[in-house]
Amino acid sequence: MARDDSDRTIVATEGGGGLPVLELLTGRGFITGKSGSGKSNTASVVAEGLLAEGVNLLVVDTEGEYFGLKEEFEVLHVGVDEFCDVQVTLGEAERIAEVALVEDVPVVLDVSGYIDGAEAKELIHDVVAHLFAKAKRERKPFLLVVEEIQEYLPQKGGASDLAKLLERVTKRGRKRGLGICGVSQRPSSVDKDFITQCDWLVWHRLTWKNDVSMARDVLGNERADTIQHFDAGEAFLLTDWDGSIERVRFRRKATRDAGATPGLDAYGRDEGAVCDAATGVRGFDPAEASGTGAETTVGDGDAASRTADAERTVAAVERGGDSRADQRRLDTADGTDREDSSERDRGDSLDDEVAAIRSDAATAGSARRARRPQRGRGAARARGEGADRLARPESPSPPAAPEERAGVGGTLAEFGDFSSYLLRSLAYRARLGVYRARRALRERDG
Repeated sequence: MARDDSDRTIVATEGGGGLPVLELLTGRGFITGKSGSGKSNTASVVAEGLLAEGVNLLVVDTEGEYFGLKEEFEVLHVGVDEFCDVQVTLGEAERIAEVALVEDVPVVLDVSGYIDGAEAKELIHDVVAHLFAKAKRERKPFLLVVEEIQEYLPQKGGASDLAKLLERVTKRGRKRGLGICGVSQRPSSVDKDFITQCDWLVWHRLTWKNDVSMARDVLGNERADTIQHFDAGEAFLLTDWDGSIERVRFRRKATRDAGATPGLDAYGRDEGAVCDAATGVRGFDPAEASGTGAETTVGDGDAASRTADAERTVAAVERGGDSRADQRRLDTADGTDREDSSERDRGDSLDDEVAAIRSDAATAGSARRARRPQRGRGAARARGEGADRLARPESPSPPAAPEERAGVGGTLAEFGDFSSYLLRSLAYRARLGVYRARRALRERDG
């Protein structure tokens, strides 16, 4: 850090009080409040302040609301749906952690696209595990922000691998420079050991009896009574570094509020819109969405299929016209398994996007992009990425399912298959290391 660590603060409240950067990065924080009280806005304000200071963080985003940070900062938005910069798999967990902690690229890990919560938890676990391991070597201040932390570190039934890992980060992360901030609308549902170890806490409006009781234990009776009547943005800020409890109002976030509740204007109905009398489905014009202005109406017989086509068209437009993910979906529509090639494509996209973000940051310096954040894989291409790129080595395919083999000969055959795969995997790791080194040299040389 360029100047004295103790002098570095961010302004998060309307009163102008400063929060110490180092304490936020390496400490344990908890931000709570019922839905609509301003807790996610507060977390975003803290994130904006830290990013403006040039320090780093990774946000576990459960609702897809932090991509708005891209409006002002070079942030990598990764997840499993097409709205992310890069679609990632569980196998890329270590790479995500390396990008965030080692390569200093802020990351929003968007798990809102997962239908299966267990899959989301598995990805979060692996990313955090690699962060924790790498922090021991890197020893740099770094903040992990976890939205809806009660889902991963609950008061009851918290014996999962992810819960144990988050407990370890809470207890041992500070010595490695790894801080954690949990965000939740239900403090009574969060593991109490985590809350009691936090050294900075933000209490927005709470009204549920159990949650108010939790606030009463921490803040006392009078403040717990007051907290039930807070306006949005108001909160009690408790900080161990100066032993204070202060009533404050957090400022509004400067970047896009992607988590705001949608209003009725989102329907965007036109007077001339065509609506099918039988189905109530409004006519959608894909050509109009792409700027050609052709008319399209919905008929009785194919309303469902046209509506599905419309949704795919909207998604493509929002992604900026990048069709690579769409093409993969078309390729797999007939049941053909293209998982290996898809994983390689996603790996290339992750490295490409990281290179683009770092290049933009180096070129622009402290200047910020004055445009709305671009979502989707078109982001890297929109920045002119891709004409002269290194070829990423292809990962080896695992051995095919063994046929019925018996006796010593069958065992030896299976051992031979596995040994061959192991050798090819080691060779792949070596080629991958050379590939990344060449990429780093090319980036350094401009």
